[in-house]
Amino acid sequence: TPTLQKKDSCRLYKVSQLRSSDPGSSGRQFCRKTVSAEAEQEDIEVQYLNGSSADGCMHPCGAGSVPMGNVEFSIGAGAGIEYEVSADMCLGNCATVKAGLLQTVSCSAVLPGSEKVSKIGNTKLCCVTEVCPSTTTTTTTSATGENFKCEDGQGPAFASYRHTGDNSFEACAALCDEDSECKSFDFTEANSSHPELLSLTPTLQKKDSCRLYKVSQLRSSDPGSSGRQFCRCPASLFGCWCLGPAVLQEDCFG
Repeated sequence: TPTLQKKDSCRLYKVSQLRSSDPGSSGRQFCRKTVSAEAEQEDIEVQYLNGSSADGCMHPCGAGSVPMGNVEFSIGAGAGIEYEVSADMCLGNCATVKAGLLQTVSCSAVLPGSEKVSKIGNTKLCCVTEVCPSTTTTTTTSATGENFKCEDGQGPAFASYRHTGDNSFEACAALCDEDSECKSFDFTEANSSHPELLSLTPTLQKKDSCRLYKVSQLRSSDPGSSGRQFCRCPASLFGCWCLGPAVLQEDCFG
């Protein structure tokens, strides 16, 4: 039941750690149950590396270690660790969980989507694992014969003028080829969407895997969580033959 006004004046947690002493604009207060001195000694200790809600890759692909405070955790090492380092995977947000005297807690309980990737003594490192985005820059030829240089990244913010659900290079490039105003595009192979309410046909899931732009500037080399690639035609000695019906665009990379 999608809604733009999900009430959240009261929020419940399965952990008792305070994330931030900032009450925010709504002036929140954080409350936890009081426990006896004996119970406090048994309580677990959780420390987040980047807060409890950060996402995306935060460590190099195939990283073999993660520093947490004064401790360096070796990834894939420790009692009961099944996770193996892979060059195709990176670690996102992480948290350390120090077990109490008589109890512990699972990684997913303190950091949803995380798994145990390292352990030192009675402290384990829980991290969200992510698939590494491609870092290869390629020049690709579309079905119409136009060449495009693609790299990790996204087009200028709020500058795209057309969005579709086409989630392949070939399909998105074909749309750009057919449009004389299109100078570049970015795309993702994921099924991406966003809310679009100021429209004749409002929707909460406007498909935008393919986005077309009338400019050729790269906004950011960050591919985002969906792993976008930004594509434009390569410059040449005589300018740039940019998309559409063989129009010479001197400012293709301007």
